[in-house]
Amino acid sequence: MNERILIVEDEAITALDLKYSLEELGYEVVDTVDTGQDAIDTAIETKPDVVLMDIKLKGAMEGIEAAEIISEYKIPIIYLTANTDTDTFEKSNVKFTYGFISKPYDLSKLDEKLKSTIQKFKADLEK
Repeated sequence: MNERILIVEDEAITALDLKYSLEELGYEVVDTVDTGQDAIDTAIETKPDVVLMDIKLKGAMEGIEAAEIISEYKIPIIYLTANTDTDTFEKSNVKFTYGFISKPYDLSKLDEKLKSTIQKFKADLEK
């Protein structure tokens, strides 16, 4: 079974590029959304294996706020963002967050991060 990924990204070109790249690696992209509320709704509905979450999103809700709500449903989150300042790191420390990938991303590092996150998340749930 292919791992299922939800992409939350406010820039359509980046989301589309990421979707195609992940599909080439064998992942199933359940959807791409660009707002926090759509991220929450889609995550609850589709129950992806991982959410790739941008921090800056369209609409009133930022990615960190959406991640806090999504994490309540025991869905792991990886932030994919250009915002790597200390303040952002401190705010983003929510349950079931498995790190950051900086933009522009390296596809092989992203693939490694996805695989390790899925494995670690399964182990965390067994504890």
